Amino acid sequence: MDRKKDIIHLWVLALLLMLMGACANMAQGPTGGKSDVEPPTYLGSKPKNGALNVNSKRVEILFDEYLQLSDPSKNLTVSPPQKVNPSAKAIGKKIVVELRDSLQPNTTYTMDFGSSIGDYTENNLVYNFLYTFSTGDQLDSMVISGVVLNAEDLSPVEGAYVGIYSDEEDSTFLKRPFERVARTLSNGWFHIMGAAQKKYRIFALEDMNNNFFFDQPSEGIAVQEGDIEIPSLQIEQKVDTVFGDSMKIDTIIRREVRKYAPDSIVLRFFHEKINFQQFKKIERSARNQFNLFFEKMEDGLPKIALVDTAAENWFMVETNKMADTVHYWITDSNLYRKDTIVLSLSYLKTDSAGVLFPCVDTVKAALSSSFLKNELKTAQQEEAKLRRALKRNRKVRRTNLLNVARFSTVGITETPSLVWDNPLSSFDESKIHLYWERDTTHTPLPLSVVKDTARDNCRRYFLSSPNFHPDSSYRLVVDSACAYDFYGNHNDSLAISFKMLGEELYGKVTVSLTNVQGNAFIELLNAKDGVVRSCPIKENVITFEHLSSGTYFVRIIMDENQNGVWDTGNYREGILPEKVYYFNKNFKVRANWEVSESWDVTATPLYMQRPSGISSKSKKDKKSR
Repeated sequence: MDRKKDIIHLWVLALLLMLMGACANMAQGPTGGKSDVEPPTYLGSKPKNGALNVNSKRVEILFDEYLQLSDPSKNLTVSPPQKVNPSAKAIGKKIVVELRDSLQPNTTYTMDFGSSIGDYTENNLVYNFLYTFSTGDQLDSMVISGVVLNAEDLSPVEGAYVGIYSDEEDSTFLKRPFERVARTLSNGWFHIMGAAQKKYRIFALEDMNNNFFFDQPSEGIAVQEGDIEIPSLQIEQKVDTVFGDSMKIDTIIRREVRKYAPDSIVLRFFHEKINFQQFKKIERSARNQFNLFFEKMEDGLPKIALVDTAAENWFMVETNKMADTVHYWITDSNLYRKDTIVLSLSYLKTDSAGVLFPCVDTVKAALSSSFLKNELKTAQQEEAKLRRALKRNRKVRRTNLLNVARFSTVGITETPSLVWDNPLSSFDESKIHLYWERDTTHTPLPLSVVKDTARDNCRRYFLSSPNFHPDSSYRLVVDSACAYDFYGNHNDSLAISFKMLGEELYGKVTVSLTNVQGNAFIELLNAKDGVVRSCPIKENVITFEHLSSGTYFVRIIMDENQNGVWDTGNYREGILPEKVYYFNKNFKVRANWEVSESWDVTATPLYMQRPSGISSKSKKDKKSR
């Protein structure tokens, strides 16, 4: 009897513990099971994947989970390309696609869903799911693969269409959609599926109007170079060996590997040069200056003339490197006192056919109301300051005297220079003095000052001396009233100490070249793909000296027209973009150190040349200069 009671007590105690545990779990909330990390599994489709003699434009694809379909207009690629975008949506566990174009007879259709299919809860993606069917009694299964690279910098081009034509006429690309199409992935690679075994020409297209052929001058393109391709399939036997625990061969597995060709087509993507020039706007940010902004300006600076008054030599010009912004300094006091200046602007403008024609516009360089309000407030403050100073019998220090850009070090390849705030009306070179600083002594040195003749800065004056030497310190003394600007201001006295850097602070890069044929130049680049140095290739060994410590890269441009810049192509004229090659390693430069490398320019495939660590200017080719 006692034993029976003990058993009952144990069951009651166990039940109480279970109830306590349940209460504790209730406080914590449900923990749930393992998170879902598996993508949906394909179960079947209607029509079946790979079906023949299909006449239905509706496709239903079934998976084992509830689905979501993200951005099918971007991620779903149907081949042959459709004139009207298909309808694609997720309904429960199905993907339903309805084609809106008529089905072509005896044609293989493929639907590449990219990364658009995912489960509804976790969005685990079904990558690169491919569905195919044929409207005839044969399913074409050839695959053409390759990569699209920016022709100028060999970076991969993402999202471009790559298509094929069996028609060998050059004009086909200009008037008829691709026969089959694919889109490039983020790494630039493409796979055109469902091709027949016949001759094809291959193109890439940045399709701006979704018609799948090249009819817009602004569209980027790539053209197959070399022979016309015939896709093929080769089946190879591959042997896999499975070893047992004793490292003895346990099993030999033989399997078939299908290799499609061509599988490494390289298409060099470019934009044709478009002389699209137009005037955008005029801005006047101060009384003594205004800016003209253009959409490109490659055929000389515009011409300006005063409309409502007469004056000569009333402005000075500065431009940026692209010459699409022109900065004007107004040097005539009668003009810059005016709130509005009316100008006649003559320049070359692009018409609708892309042809430049002379154009004359009348524009107004007007000060804004906010500027005039601030100007009045500043004048009142200056007047009050002057009254206070006169009342206390103190000298008023002018606040608008000229200043000059200061510098402390000058690189061994640089020229020291003075940059004034405003253009100068007069300059007295005798009031600038150069001294060599050594210990506590200051030895006078000869000095000449030369105005910069480049149009990007009319306020720069270069300093030169036969006694400038590396690893030496100097002192520049500028006397008061050495320079006057056009607005009546002059400089205060100024002393600048600076040092010319020495040879030991720089490194050197030497590159030994092979397989460079024809006219070419070599560029030394920084990590942002910016050009640090450039020189024509006249010998097989190129040396870049006096380099600051850092990481550098090298590329070669085949300069067919010998103009010293990379030139794009033109499809209608049969011109391909100039070829570019990158050395696929970087150069780590240190002070007082030389880095040497040998480079066989064509040994590495183009798609493997662009080195890691160098940034890309754009995922797609920049519009041509």
